[in-house]
Amino acid sequence: MNILNAVLTSITSSEHLSILTVSVGEDIFHLLLAEQCHNAIGEPLKLAFKETEIILSKTYTATTANIHRAVVTRISQGSVLSQITLHYHDTAINALVPTLRFDTLDIHEGDEVCWIVQPSEISLLRGHHGS
Repeated sequence: MNILNAVLTSITSSEHLSILTVSVGEDIFHLLLAEQCHNAIGEPLKLAFKETEIILSKTYTATTANIHRAVVTRISQGSVLSQITLHYHDTAINALVPTLRFDTLDIHEGDEVCWIVQPSEISLLRGHHGS
């Protein structure tokens, strides 16, 4: 599980859904939650998302997802899955991608890449989960 420290900057809610806008350093992320959010603006949060939910790209692509830049620090290729470690804001982000598809990306250690995660795939860690 990848975990990022963030700060809540805005909330848009309906009866059963909330879209949170948070900042991680200077970067903005959006989260889609199937609940009303009762956190306060400016409150520190911990974001969590699975390694398998990350998409990698060598180029920036316009998308409705969260897309940010990082540097590849380690590649460990397996026969089925490859683990790619990214350096992002002094945090290691791990991605697990199918090796057959990863081989077509021509990504190497030291490359700057874009990593993408959908707003619906990011969760908030609550107090009893280590926040």
